[in-house]
Amino acid sequence: MNVKRWFLASLAAFVVISALDWLAHMQLLKGLYGQTSALWRPQAQAIHICWLMKAGTAFFAGLFTFIYDKGYEAGKPGLGQGLRYGFLIGLLISAPYVTIWYVVLPIPFKLALGWVASGMVDCLAAGAVAGLIYRP
Repeated sequence: MNVKRWFLASLAAFVVISALDWLAHMQLLKGLYGQTSALWRPQAQAIHICWLMKAGTAFFAGLFTFIYDKGYEAGKPGLGQGLRYGFLIGLLISAPYVTIWYVVLPIPFKLALGWVASGMVDCLAAGAVAGLIYRP
């Protein structure tokens, strides 16, 4: 494994996921969160522990690119491999977990769909940057 490329791909995935999550959750889904505000932590409390979310995103990005490295096929275009990988990981984590949370939490179906879409876009974008950056 090329540690330098793994680190750069992980950093790029972290930045891309963080930016896309901000767009999805703080802008596009903001109204749906407002409709269910009784379910969520108060903003002041959430801001105080926001570092945990960033740590989780960093851990995900590092592990995401580590697993990508293990399945990389030499001689094939990195972007295509990254998108395929991101799509499969997105399916693996987004749809099943959001389905479970939809059953557990009284959230609007539109919010659940937004979570699935956001997760898929995150994984596709992270896969794309991993494929473009990490090539043995």
